[in-house]
Amino acid sequence: MRAKAGSDHTLTIQPAGGTGQHARPHQTFAQPLKVRLVDSRTGNPVSDAPVTFSWEAMTQQALFEGDRTNVTAPTDAQGYAQTPPLVAGDAAGTVTFLVTAEGAVSEEFEVTVDG
Repeated sequence: MRAKAGSDHTLTIQPAGGTGQHARPHQTFAQPLKVRLVDSRTGNPVSDAPVTFSWEAMTQQALFEGDRTNVTAPTDAQGYAQTPPLVAGDAAGTVTFLVTAEGAVSEEFEVTVDG
């Protein structure tokens, strides 16, 4: 039985892909950012829950497709949520994304724009 969003369970955001990757300026990163949302007590996936991937910084280093700095994606039946393609900006450096979901402790993802 899968946990549903909105239940009283404490949830965990598990990185499932995309963190730690590199791209050159103006290139699309090879993988989207991806997480899995699970019930902390049972390990069951949480379906139909919104997960938000946000980036806040003074310079443009990476944006989601469509020039967005944040996106919200629902989890699927297995608890996975992923972003649209991520595009490197023109400033080299490490970009940190904050991943949040109601009822879960936030997680950070990092990607690097190579100079």
